[in-house]
Amino acid sequence: MTVLEVYGVNDDSTVAVKDQFFEELDEEIENIGHSREIVVLGDLNGRTGRQLNSKIVGPFGEATLNDNGNRIIDVCEQRGLKVLNGFYQHKDIHKFTWVQPTRGLQSVIDYVIVKQDTSLKVQQVRVWRGLSCGSDHYFLGAAI
Repeated sequence: MTVLEVYGVNDDSTVAVKDQFFEELDEEIENIGHSREIVVLGDLNGRTGRQLNSKIVGPFGEATLNDNGNRIIDVCEQRGLKVLNGFYQHKDIHKFTWVQPTRGLQSVIDYVIVKQDTSLKVQQVRVWRGLSCGSDHYFLGAAI
């Protein structure tokens, strides 16, 4: 198994910066090959939305989709991956990975991504609010 911990560029970065980041991410995933399990974890700074009947994005994600989210979906489509966050139904407090309470903002920008045909037994992916490490993100955990 290969685990990639990723910190993505902001959605308001230039197109060139985004292109470079997502090309490098795609290359790393390609270099791992098809014989190994892969788990991509981290703050990808994208919002992937939700979709019914999708192999990539589940029906329980947030409603918002942005440019980085589209780019995440494109990489997943090319490499046969899926964004697990949206495949598990939870209350909003266990779904949103980043919250800015004074402005009323919340989003899902941290992800757990695996192969669509993974042999891993993933029981759930959810946010754990009780853990804190000085970040404005909540801890995202996956029971695998």
